[in-house]
Amino acid sequence: MSSITQLCRLSNLTISSYKSVLQGRTIWVNQVQICNYTKKSAEQKLGIERPKRPLTPFFKFMTQMRPALLAKNPGITSKEAITWSSKHWQQLDLETKAQMTKEYEKDLEDYKKIKAMYESSLTDEQKADIQRVKEEMAAAKEKRRLKAEYKELGKPKKPMSSYFLYIQSRKDSFKGKQMKEYQEKAKVDWQKLPESEKVKFEKQAVELMNKYRKDMEAWELKMISQGRSDLVRTKPVREKKPASAKKSQ
Repeated sequence: MSSITQLCRLSNLTISSYKSVLQGRTIWVNQVQICNYTKKSAEQKLGIERPKRPLTPFFKFMTQMRPALLAKNPGITSKEAITWSSKHWQQLDLETKAQMTKEYEKDLEDYKKIKAMYESSLTDEQKADIQRVKEEMAAAKEKRRLKAEYKELGKPKKPMSSYFLYIQSRKDSFKGKQMKEYQEKAKVDWQKLPESEKVKFEKQAVELMNKYRKDMEAWELKMISQGRSDLVRTKPVREKKPASAKKSQ
């Protein structure tokens, strides 16, 4: 039997059984929302239980279909599952869709009432904490967006310091150790390293930094020519004096 035929049989089976599921209304408050890529809200990060918005008819349909779909296709990706669900949602009869929409409207009414009660129960301190976490999350999101944009535009990556160049040269010797143990051992070894050995890493770090400055200047000129002066630094990279120069001052 072809995979297409098996898929159609699975679709018919799940859709017919789905109608019977709709006969008994499931209260949305107790409903488990299946979504692997859902990120935590500010309230969840603070351990505050916030009422969940009910699933729309399509997402409720997709949630009900998901277990059978995964059982039949365990290796299916999230994107493929959404595409498959969307296709079969379009094929679903109007009567079932209308009943699901009616259920959603009832759930939405309940949600609005419970949400109002939830918001009135929050203390001023909790509201302030929620606002603070939301701002932190927004800032982190913007930082990730900029990082992805910089990568796409080929922004030069800042080189490692002499200490981290040393760590990189010793990475094979730290395999199998816990992160905390690894960091403590590396710090002690670096402190014990003779100056004659440290100089090699310091020299390498200076060379890499000089190259980075030149690459950054060229990249920023390119960004300006492309009308992206918003990505250019307001201040140039400060030249870092070698350790030997600091000691002589």
